[in-house]
This record gives sequence, C-alpha cells and structure tokens, in this order.
Amino acid sequence: MNYLKEDFQEFTNALRTWKFWYMLLTLTLGCFIFSFVVNGILLPHNFFAGGVTGLALLFYDSIKEYISFSLLYALLNIPIFIIGFREFSLKFIIISLIGMGIYSLSLQLTHGVEISINDPMLAAIFGGVLAGFGTGFYLRLGGSVGGLDIVGTVIKKRFAIPIGTVFNLVNIVVIFSNAYLYHLETALHTGVFMFVFSWSMQKGQVGLSQRKSIFIISSKPNEVAEKVLKKLDRGFTYFNASGGFAGEEKQVIYTVINMLELGRLKEYLFDTDPEAFISVQDTGDVIGKRFLTWEDEGFRKRKKDN
Repeated sequence: MNYLKEDFQEFTNALRTWKFWYMLLTLTLGCFIFSFVVNGILLPHNFFAGGVTGLALLFYDSIKEYISFSLLYALLNIPIFIIGFREFSLKFIIISLIGMGIYSLSLQLTHGVEISINDPMLAAIFGGVLAGFGTGFYLRLGGSVGGLDIVGTVIKKRFAIPIGTVFNLVNIVVIFSNAYLYHLETALHTGVFMFVFSWSMQKGQVGLSQRKSIFIISSKPNEVAEKVLKKLDRGFTYFNASGGFAGEEKQVIYTVINMLELGRLKEYLFDTDPEAFISVQDTGDVIGKRFLTWEDEGFRKRKKDN
C-alpha cells in the first residue's frame, strides 16, 4: 500500500505544476485533431489506423448499428488498463485514463464531421500529417491515451518481445484485414496513412529542427576546439579515451549542433585536422544551453523554501 500512497502523492504534486495543465491542454487539442481525422477521413474512406484505434475501426463496421465508435474504443481499452495497472505508476495510469476519456469524448463530439477530400491518397497524407503532429506534441510532454503502448510494455517485460514487434504485428493484421474487408487499394492507402502518421508523430515529438550529436577523435583536440567548435559558437566536452590498436591516450570531443551547422563543421574540421575521426548521430530532444531550456519543455523551477 505504501507504493500506492507514494504514487498518488506524485500525481497530486503534478497537479500543482504548470507543466501538467499545459500537457493536459495539448493532450485535449491532440485528441480532438485525431478525432476529426477519424470521423472526417478514416471512416468515410474506409481507412484503418494503427493501435487500438485501428482495432476499433476493424470491428466497428460490423457492430456500428449497436454501439458508437467512441464507446467501442473505450471498451477495448478496459482490459488493457486492467493488464497494465501493476506495470505502471499510478500517475501514468491516471493520465492515460484521463487521455482515453478525452479521446473517447472527442470522438463522440466530432461524430459526423466532414473533411472534403475526395482523392484517397491526399486524404491519407493529410490525415496522417494532422493526426501525427497532434499526437507527437502531447507525447512529447508525457501525455497518453492508453492503448498498445501499455500492452507492448507488459509483453516486453513478461516475454522479452520488443514493443516495436508488438506494434508491427498489430498493424500488419489491421492492414491485411483492411484489404480483406474492403479492397487492396484501400489497404495500401491505410499503409500510407500509417507511415505519414508515424513520421509526423516523430517530428512532433523531437521537433522539426533535427539535432546532431558529434564525436570527434583528433590528435589536435585543442586546435579543433579553437578553430572549429568556437567558430560555430558551440560548447563541447572532453572524454578521456585509449586507442584500441596503439593504446595511445586520446581526448574525444563531444558536442551537439543543428543540421545547418553540420556542413560548416566538416569544412572547418577538414582544414584543421583532415586525419580526424568524426561520428555523427541523430539526436531527439536536447535541453541545455543554446538549445531548449527546461522552461521551454514546460517545466518550472520550484521556489526554494525559506
């Protein structure tokens, strides 16, 4: 019982923060955007979607005379929350329940809405962009509407099956079912929607300005710092390392830049030390000096007790 008290205290503490209410506002907006896409594009064009929404669309056509789509979605989530109750913190479960309630309500309120796009390919792309960005924004702030992420996490913990595998299996079933129930062309458009949605959701989560993490191994680390990184006005960190073959002590330089600076960095580095080794990786969120601040991410510093 102690852990439940601690989890509940964590949730009540979150209620006092500006970040929680900002997340809730973004979650509500994202749910309504997705609901407009479901009712205005997916249902009229017979497209399916990924996750629990896709499963609800799969069953809905055969039972729509008896139950609304919003209620069907909520009912499908009940066993999911029962399964995931012991695997997640109480705060996450409560936020997910709130999100599921908002999404179900928004599905009901937007029932019958029309989005006049006759071309199915344009409809799939437009719907994927709208729904993806709307979802990515609230996921970035810690929002949730339940669904397959709960099931995937439980299966991963108990059976060591990756979450991505669970998602892919469900989505494959949804697409094949779409082809069987309607038409292969409809299923292909569903695939386009899922792809665009996934891409847009990722961009909504990490932002449109992709960052790059840079590792530089050079025999002239000080010159690289002076003639490359300081010219870019970027901070950097040294790591002490040993060469694998020669066993020589080296200093590895780590920094983070944006896409526009990558070309200039390579040019400056080539002029300074053409023998340098450089590794470039995609980076999602970057919080710190010259990038996003914690306040930009919705966090607020707590006042110190007097």
